[in-house]
Amino acid sequence: MQQMRQLDGISRIFVNSVAALFSIYFIYTSGFGLVSIEMHRGGYLLLTYVLIFLLFPFRRGSKEYKIPFYDWMLCAVTITVISYWIVTYPEFGVKRIGNPNRTDIFMGAILLLLSFEVARRVVGYVLTTLAALFLLYAYFGPYVPGILGHYGYTIPRIIEFLACSMGGIYGIVTNTYSTFIFPFVIFATFLQAAGAGPAISEISLALAGGTRGGPAKVAVIASGFIGSVTGSSAANAVATGSYTIPIMIKAGYRPHVAAAVEAAASTGGQFMPPVMGASAFLIAAFTDTPYFDIVKVSIIPSFLYFLGVGMMVHFIAARRGFEGLSPENIPNLKFALLYKGYLLLPIFVILGALMLGYSANIAAFYAIISTYLLSFIRKETRMTPPKVLDALIEGSKTFLMVGSTAGVIGIIIGTVTMTGVGIKFSAVVLALSQGILPLTLLLVAIGGYIIGMGVTITATYILLSVLAVPSLMDYGIPLLTAHLIVFWFCETGGVTPPVALVAFAASGIAKCDPNRAGFAAVRLASPLFIMPFLFAYTPLLLDGPLPNVIETILSATIGIIAYAGMMQGYWLRLANVMDRILLGAGAVCLFVPNIYSDLIGLGLLAVATVVNLKRQV
Repeated sequence: MQQMRQLDGISRIFVNSVAALFSIYFIYTSGFGLVSIEMHRGGYLLLTYVLIFLLFPFRRGSKEYKIPFYDWMLCAVTITVISYWIVTYPEFGVKRIGNPNRTDIFMGAILLLLSFEVARRVVGYVLTTLAALFLLYAYFGPYVPGILGHYGYTIPRIIEFLACSMGGIYGIVTNTYSTFIFPFVIFATFLQAAGAGPAISEISLALAGGTRGGPAKVAVIASGFIGSVTGSSAANAVATGSYTIPIMIKAGYRPHVAAAVEAAASTGGQFMPPVMGASAFLIAAFTDTPYFDIVKVSIIPSFLYFLGVGMMVHFIAARRGFEGLSPENIPNLKFALLYKGYLLLPIFVILGALMLGYSANIAAFYAIISTYLLSFIRKETRMTPPKVLDALIEGSKTFLMVGSTAGVIGIIIGTVTMTGVGIKFSAVVLALSQGILPLTLLLVAIGGYIIGMGVTITATYILLSVLAVPSLMDYGIPLLTAHLIVFWFCETGGVTPPVALVAFAASGIAKCDPNRAGFAAVRLASPLFIMPFLFAYTPLLLDGPLPNVIETILSATIGIIAYAGMMQGYWLRLANVMDRILLGAGAVCLFVPNIYSDLIGLGLLAVATVVNLKRQV
């Protein structure tokens, strides 16, 4: 992420005031409803763009302490352009759709340029270049050969659809960001301000610190829980890693392994209920699925992922002879739950609100309020006015990383809608895969990896979903399942070199080679590559008869443990090549949705167990 300006004096006060008001307004709308659609979406973009121009320098990487005049001018232009849209859209939507006037087109063209600039400043050139290519594709469609060609659109028509209507910049992404994701980011900063992060770490230490490989298991548990509400894998790796990584290194874990454990666990927080990550809200919007339904179907896959990571950590510790922490270094669980556990109650408030049928934004509102009220139980956690103000400011600033992409991603989605390139791309994927589903899944995985090297996970998911979901649905895969397949594959970019942003963030704390940490992280997080295949072939997402679902969960649970043993070279004792082959083959059989293959898999694991024990006697 681009470094923000370090402001002081009046400029700092002004920017912090805007940031705090930004959070307050959207807390209000999450609990009490929208003033109007155009005010909600336009106001969100206006405040986001203004804050970015005030906080992020024109030259990426430069350190600045003052706001130059041209950024004040860009703020004025932003306010003018978006205010014009807010005021005129009610009339435009009734009278001028399909027939915009010159002012509409002029303002829309400026908004396109502003959207490119805010994205460039915050997330760099990759996403902005992709959006520019889609924009060019909308115009030069007649010159594109083959199935991807189209009739093309005039420049005024492109501007109208992308920047004047609600089909592009003001469309579904902006609505989802402002209505659902932003309130949960504010909730996360409130939790942190109340001290939930240290509380989760202490409870995790009490639960797992004394077991074999305890320090690493603490990282898995703590990072999973904290990551489920922070919304950023890299930020979570830094926040929890600053505590867990030194403990792991002190316990004997090599620095790159400690960084890898933290990266794998932090990545899992993005699909761990109840909050999951920003992409989960977009899945709900794209599939028109209640958010709670997405939470329900994600419970088992997230459990299996963390089971896989946890067992690999356990096997690493067993292979190297690590034990748990000494009793004097482990806090008392009852004490930790009694004196700090109440800070976790807002997470259950979210679950309760969703179960009762409330929308995700209202659940976030209740969670924010409950966090504030519960903080007063003890003096140490009390959210005083300065703490509340800091949480409001931090919530707005934290969200700019994601929020900056709303405009350019809206351009991409709008172009896909206009041109129908998603359906055309589906035909290309089917041709390349020759109608073979595993090959199609592999192509989607490769696409997620390549795109994820240059853009955020949220942007990767959006771009890949509009291109890949239609091809997956051609195989009869349900819409929600197809989106979850894409979602999980997109998470791999955070731990897979050469970029591996999450692993690189953790390596900075561990002071180790980032690439070495990345390769270790991708081994630990490799269940990411397995789950989408299970989604496609099994009822793991609870979409089948109950007996089949239970059988799938049991076989997948045993299979993921065997897979972890195979990856780390340990079962009940050290495993040699033959043991690992048997474990791997058994895991594959258990992943296949068939009772006979399950029995074969169990048989192979039984043989592996006997051989493993006898060889080491």
